[in-house]
Amino acid sequence: MTRLLLIISIIIGAIYLLRWFLTTPAKTIADRIKQSTWLLLGFGLIFLALTGRLNIIFALIGGLIPWLARHLPNLLRLLGLAKTIKHAQSSKQAPQNPVNSMTTQNAYKILGLKTNASREEIIITHKKLIQKVHPDKGGSSHLTHEINLAKETLLKSFY
Repeated sequence: MTRLLLIISIIIGAIYLLRWFLTTPAKTIADRIKQSTWLLLGFGLIFLALTGRLNIIFALIGGLIPWLARHLPNLLRLLGLAKTIKHAQSSKQAPQNPVNSMTTQNAYKILGLKTNASREEIIITHKKLIQKVHPDKGGSSHLTHEINLAKETLLKSFY
């Protein structure tokens, strides 16, 4: 008997809700849906807090943080906020002296070569220097970077 009353009340409620949905303006429906969503979320939080299951919310938040960090640029683009961020980045000036640039004269000095050194001499000298100053052999990562950059700078002139 109680099941029958429950089914009848659900059917009557669905008919009433459908009738209301068809006769109400779209703006009012949207407002009611927003209000109902916030109300449902509020009651849900109160229920979880009273039953001691609020840790589920913290677990969901912890799981959403990496997802949000990964998809934040796409979300901003969808919301139309990426234009302002992109514009702000494009207005920044590029640095005058990039970190990875080196003159050929400095490259020859670092490798200890004459200005008319061949491609093979550059490669052999680079290999010998790297074997001496590599961080795995107790050397400096800064020197390794400088030597590699010098080799790349000089080898570009051969292509």
